[in-house]
Amino acid sequence: MTRLQRSRVLRSIAGMAIVFAFVSFDLGLVRVGGFGALDRELYDGRQRSVAPVLDERIVIVDIDERSLGAHGRWPWDRAKIAQLVDAIAEQGRPAVVGFDMVFAEKQADGDDDERLARALAGRPVVLGYYFTSNRDAQASGALPAPLFDGEIAGELRSRLTHAAGYGANLAPLQRAARASGFFNPFLGADIDPDGVIRALPLLASYAGQVYESLAVAVLRQYLGNGTVVVDPRSDTMLVVGERARVELPVSVGFTAMVPVAGRGGPDGGHFRYVSAADVLAGHVDWKSMRDRIVLIGTTAPGQTDLRATPVSEVFPGVEIHAALIAGALDGVLEQRPEGGGAAAAMATTLVGAVLAFVLPALGVVGAVAVTSIGALVLLGANTIAWSNFGLVLPLAASIAAILSLGLFNLVVGWFAEGRARRAVLAHFGEYVSPALVEQMSQDPENWQRAESDNRELTILFADIRGFTRLAETMQPEPLREYLNTFLTAMTEVIHAHRGTVDKYIGDAVMAFWGAPVEDDEHADHAVAAAQAMQREVARLSAGFVSRGLPPLAVGIGVNTGVVRVGDMGSKLRRAYTAIGDAVNLASRLESLTRRYEVPILVGEATARRCRHLRFRELARTTISGRTESVCVFVPESMHDHTDERRGHATIPMPASTAMHDRATVSLHEGSSPGL
Repeated sequence: MTRLQRSRVLRSIAGMAIVFAFVSFDLGLVRVGGFGALDRELYDGRQRSVAPVLDERIVIVDIDERSLGAHGRWPWDRAKIAQLVDAIAEQGRPAVVGFDMVFAEKQADGDDDERLARALAGRPVVLGYYFTSNRDAQASGALPAPLFDGEIAGELRSRLTHAAGYGANLAPLQRAARASGFFNPFLGADIDPDGVIRALPLLASYAGQVYESLAVAVLRQYLGNGTVVVDPRSDTMLVVGERARVELPVSVGFTAMVPVAGRGGPDGGHFRYVSAADVLAGHVDWKSMRDRIVLIGTTAPGQTDLRATPVSEVFPGVEIHAALIAGALDGVLEQRPEGGGAAAAMATTLVGAVLAFVLPALGVVGAVAVTSIGALVLLGANTIAWSNFGLVLPLAASIAAILSLGLFNLVVGWFAEGRARRAVLAHFGEYVSPALVEQMSQDPENWQRAESDNRELTILFADIRGFTRLAETMQPEPLREYLNTFLTAMTEVIHAHRGTVDKYIGDAVMAFWGAPVEDDEHADHAVAAAQAMQREVARLSAGFVSRGLPPLAVGIGVNTGVVRVGDMGSKLRRAYTAIGDAVNLASRLESLTRRYEVPILVGEATARRCRHLRFRELARTTISGRTESVCVFVPESMHDHTDERRGHATIPMPASTAMHDRATVSLHEGSSPGL
């Protein structure tokens, strides 16, 4: 395993650790308030996007400021309330009347309480009361009969909010009413800790028994002798009556999400509001109440029944109950399931695991793109769960996990692999072309330490002919420009042909092919570069002459062989270079170009190694310092050019080569020249 592979494996392991850390937030093993706040804000934003549609099934009788101005401040005497009930029941004839208020205190005139009890008796009226979970809570008034007790209550209690006290209606009123339900929400750490009402409890536990909420009690009466069916292990609750069967999705804390819409109140557009003053005066279209649900509540600011909801900070409490009842009848209640955190954790794990193993192999642009895609996948899945299945699932921790994973890989990639890439650029930027440097930077760990090794390379030497004479006849500054122009042009050609510039030796250039990046066609590329260099020399020479400078002539020697290549030098200074006999022979071949007056000479090993070029043997000659003679070749196009210019007889050739009559040979690796 390479260092790069080890680095990526370690980053993947660290990425999974990040994912599991955020999964613990989804599962509730570690609580981070910020994630919960973001999830609540996302839910609230979705609720605010829902436009209200008038629901004719529910009418709200509003004890508003106009009613208080006409009939005195609250609380009204019970006779006034009895008059209101009589008017609604006798003239409006609704299916059910629900009170979002409690009558807990006796009035000085006891006859008024009896008057209200008579008005309630025999009519489909549901009274409201409240539970409290305060430790020192008191119990006042008379509770209705529990909805469940015994075994079912015992199984449900683990999922319900437990009340410590209550404030209920006077016993005569409770006995006269058809049913009663608690109307207060339970806000806490597990439901809505910010005080915004997003859900209402359906059931609550007190003294080992289970009681129904106002909305459930009203639903039961509206559906006609309805009964509640609960499976303690299920996430749904049924209300089955003579009219219909309604299914309520159960959310965390045995609550139901309330689909509030609009700004609420008489001008909110969701429900029809009728002023209690108009009801008492008889100025009402009574048909609007017939067989419908009538809820009696207040929007007067001083009555402390304006609540914070996702759509408004001052929302009538009575309309919250109306929205829950309407949503239940329409079957559109969303659900914040008990297992929502586990579902979010699973999605985080799946997407996070993929990213943890993919991101370490990507660059900056790829990492940003894949991280964005991962976040969009989670957001899309969450949106589909909400819009298609009515599921309200956590999202903030999942998105934070993906973003943290992406940021981690960007930072580590910048400091670790980025540093390695920069080291490769710094080390090889002067030797090889930008394209090869970019290729090497994709796997920087393999190139960061250029240890020397034996490798077959093709080496090229290029030298200006007669440079000593040029230096004697030219001023230093023009000479510098002349030389720089030559070296720059030759370097560009070498880089264009995937070569590595080893060094500049005065007016000479040494380059090689096959390192640091391996190249199976290094011989072909080197010879092609030599030919391109001569074409560039001709172009440069014409330019120099037009400017009154001496013409440019260059000899190039090319040879192939096994050499030692890598970082070499002293402790004080090192360079990436190649050494060996093949290097020396390439230099000697460049020197022989003057003797044979050809622009390019190629060694026999290079001619054999080339796969796509053709050569002609020029001579067999001896090399200073070598005991055996060597064959030298020229590329076919260069040889033809020389023959046309000088003629065959002017090229000196040893007698040993005359028998070959300069036969054209096509040389390939593993075959011998056509000698």
